[in-house]
Amino acid sequence: MKTASLRLIAFFTLAVSFTALAIGIGGEFEGTYQVGRTTCTVRPIKMAFEVQWTKGKGSTVFFYESDSRFGGHTYVLEEKPDGFDRFVFSDERLASGVFIRSDGTRYSVKKKERNR
Repeated sequence: MKTASLRLIAFFTLAVSFTALAIGIGGEFEGTYQVGRTTCTVRPIKMAFEVQWTKGKGSTVFFYESDSRFGGHTYVLEEKPDGFDRFVFSDERLASGVFIRSDGTRYSVKKKERNR
């Protein structure tokens, strides 16, 4: 019974966290980001985020990792043999931070303003 209750609590905690991000409390992981010398476009899909790189083919899917071992608001790509690709944001608005490739290479990240 305890295990089922803990799973239910974990599910609702995750659902509330994701809902808060999706409706823009603090910020949204969505739009165009400058990552080092390239850009990427992020759009939410179900309970994940699709990242399309300007200089790449196809897309990758990142997941929000609450209470991340990496710190801040972190979005991670599935684990690779040498680690995780991840976005780690340093502010609540998800406007700036760092992208860290699985090999440890770091790139600054800044959200680009939308044209109005």
